[in-house]
Amino acid sequence: MRLAVAKITKPHGIKGEVRASVLLDSPELFCRIKNAYLEDIKCKISARKAGDAVILSIQGVMNRDDAELLRGKIIYVDRTEAEGLKENEYFIDDLVGLRVFVGEKEIGSISEIYKGGRTADVIEIKGKGVTIMLPFLKKLQMQADLAAKTVTFEEKAFSEVAVYED
Repeated sequence: MRLAVAKITKPHGIKGEVRASVLLDSPELFCRIKNAYLEDIKCKISARKAGDAVILSIQGVMNRDDAELLRGKIIYVDRTEAEGLKENEYFIDDLVGLRVFVGEKEIGSISEIYKGGRTADVIEIKGKGVTIMLPFLKKLQMQADLAAKTVTFEEKAFSEVAVYED
């Protein structure tokens, strides 16, 4: 299984480099990756931090025209090559699709997690006729059970930060 780790946003310079937004907790983690997949093509990469993003060199991409064709493409790594997680840390790909409970009540499922950059990531939950957005905060006391495909949030904190959209 592969994990999405970055999304190419635009070319950078004239030598085939690209700028990418990182789908990991930090650009530093991404900079350690040496082998990745661009779509289904395995390639060697090197990256350097550029604020909350990275500047990425991809094997075989030699000029700006080549780099322009990569705009919007996702970079993946094999799950076996991904860094180990600490307790209560999860890969975004593992959380998307989980059924969401607030206390004992099921309210929907996680449809997307948006990287917040310098702010908290945002969780999008789709329920029956409603979309709920909430910042990914420790105070939510999220408990994920990947085997049961569920995630539970603490009720009081959830009611304080959840934003409902019709």
